[in-house]
Parts: sequence; C-alpha cells; structure tokens
Amino acid sequence: MVTAIVTIVIFLVMVSLHEFGHFITARLMGFRILEYSIGFGPAILKSKKSEIQYSLRAIPLGGYCKFEGEDEESDDPRAFSNRPVWQRIIVVAAGGLMNILLGFVIFLIIVANTSPFATNVVEEVVPNSYIGSAGLMPGDRIVAINGKGVSFYSDIALYASDFRQDEEQSVTVKRNGEKLTFKFKPSEIETSYTYTPDGIEVKSSTNGKEDQSGFYPYSDTVIKDDGKIGTTETQTRLIIGFRPHQENVNFINIWGEAWNETKFVVKLVYTSLWQLVTGKVGMDQMSGPVGVVSAVNDAVHSGSGSWLYVLNLTALLTINLGVFNLLPIPALDGGRLIFMLFELITRRRVPPDKEGLVHAIGFALLIGLIIFVSYNDIAKLISGQ
Repeated sequence: MVTAIVTIVIFLVMVSLHEFGHFITARLMGFRILEYSIGFGPAILKSKKSEIQYSLRAIPLGGYCKFEGEDEESDDPRAFSNRPVWQRIIVVAAGGLMNILLGFVIFLIIVANTSPFATNVVEEVVPNSYIGSAGLMPGDRIVAINGKGVSFYSDIALYASDFRQDEEQSVTVKRNGEKLTFKFKPSEIETSYTYTPDGIEVKSSTNGKEDQSGFYPYSDTVIKDDGKIGTTETQTRLIIGFRPHQENVNFINIWGEAWNETKFVVKLVYTSLWQLVTGKVGMDQMSGPVGVVSAVNDAVHSGSGSWLYVLNLTALLTINLGVFNLLPIPALDGGRLIFMLFELITRRRVPPDKEGLVHAIGFALLIGLIIFVSYNDIAKLISGQ
C-alpha cells in the first residue's frame, strides 16, 4: 500500500509540474487555456476561474493542459495555432524544462542532507595502484578522463564504468595551474565480505596486494542476514586508484553540486540512449511503468534514510521524463518542436492533418514500446532478476 501511494504521488508531482510548465508560460504570454487537469478520466472536482477550467480527475497517473486551437483551426487570436511560433516553442518546451528544474530542486534537498560530498580532487592515492606509479598526487584536480571533461566526482564514476582490464587509459589533472596528463592501466580492487554471527569482516586488495580490512558489527545500518552466516562474497571492480576529497556543504557550493547532479542525470540519459541505439546495451535493459513501481518499492523499503532514496529516485525519474519528452520523437513535445522549428526557419507551416498523422503514428509506436518494456519488466519480476 505504501509503495502504491508513493508511486502515485511521484507520478502526480512529475506530470502535474510538467503540465504546469506549459500552463504558466502560456498564461504569461496570453494564450487561451481551456483546461488544466490533474489526472485522467472522469472529473472528481471542477472549478472554473477566468475562463479556465481546473479539474481533478479519477485516474491519478497523468494530466494535461488543453489550449484553444491546439489541434484545430480557430478564429480566436489567442488560440494556440494563432500565436507566434517562438511563443509556441517556449510553451511546448516548458513542460520538459519544468521536470528538469524539479530534479534540480530535489537534488538541492538531497545534497543538503548527504554532506559531505565527494569532489574531483584527489585526497589520497590508493596504495599499490598503477595510477600512483604514473604520477598522480594528492591535491590534483581531475579535469578529464580519456579526453572527456570532468566537472565533478560522478563524471569520474561514469567514465570509469567503461574501463576494461589491461586497456590503457588517460587522466588529465590540474596541478598548480598546469595541466598534466597521465597514462595508466586501471587497478583491480577485490573486496571480500565474510558473514560471521557477530558482524561482517571486510578485506580488500589492490592488484593482488591486501591494503584494507575491517570488522563491522551488526546494527541498524549493517543488517544481519542469517542465511549468509558462514559464507563469503567477493566483488571485483576496476578503479582509477584514488580516494576523493570530501567537502562539507555550505550555502554557496550546494547550488553548484545540485546543478552538477542534474547535469549528470541528463548526460546519463543521453549516454543510455546512445548505448541502446549502438547496441551496446540491449532493449531488455529498458524499464517501463512496472519497472518504476518495482524501483519505488525497493526505495521505500531500503531501511534507514529511505526517504532520501525515494527523493533520489524521483529526481532521476523527473529528469528522465523531461529529457525524453524533449527528444525529436513524434507525439512527444520534442516531435512537436521539430515542426515548429521547421516553421520558424522556412516561414511555412506543415498542414495540421499531415503533422497529426505523424504524431498518431509516433503515439502508436510509443504505446508498442511501453507494452514491450512492461512485458520485460514483468518477466524480470517473475524470474527474480
């Protein structure tokens, strides 16, 4: 029940603010708005003010902002179809941008409650790492990996995820105002977790040489799993080989860090889409509404601090929605923007019936995609993946 309520609230907030982006920009520029609705289906509550009907509808998984002349011709000079094309572009783009803005605001809350945060400044070079031999030193600020710009720590984590063992990489740093580039091979860090009756014994080694160990008694944050007692799990991953400097949050740096987190999610969306297009990841890696509900359930039941996991998931979802909605795909806002940009450049409008046909085809394809990814999500749940 909690998962259902949280899921509905997340969808309502995301979609309502998306439509509010369309609504507020249109209102400010004098468009004639017929209805602003939260939800779909039969109306539960209605109120008409200043010629606009405000509605709360029965199905709380969407919403819409309806304009005069949006899909048909109209004699009203305030109708959507009669407004200057640059104004229509702003109104259509405002929905997705509002979702991205919501993500930024959520990240402000998350950053404020997760201080300190990791930076792209080297605090310590990991003993026995190859990057140490290459010349990396504490105090270096990492500005690029393999030629890709780095603005904060999550960029480093993203680029490092593409590392392959024994493949040479490059890291560019700033040291005393000078840029230096080092060539190195990723270091392999192996971490073992031994589950005892009293706690978890953790040992890690870098490139085959043990460098850290510790014992963590069971507590509210270290959860005891009786089924794992007496077993050992081992994880192996490739790293650059440094520990980042941690910085406490203050009124000044919180804005930059929240903006960096927002940019990172936008970058992650485009990276994921490019990996899908190029075949680097399969279509089975996509998730739809069923997958979202499963992710919300995991976040809600993540234990201490679960509200931060829910907020983080909401930020990821709303930015995903904003970016995806602005892609040049028929039936989405981005698809509509393509037609408007064509009109802006050529001074000629595509006939509404032809544009409508393109969007109808796009909508049908999107529905097919949603059905496909939902089937995959259900199959994963059944198989326990």
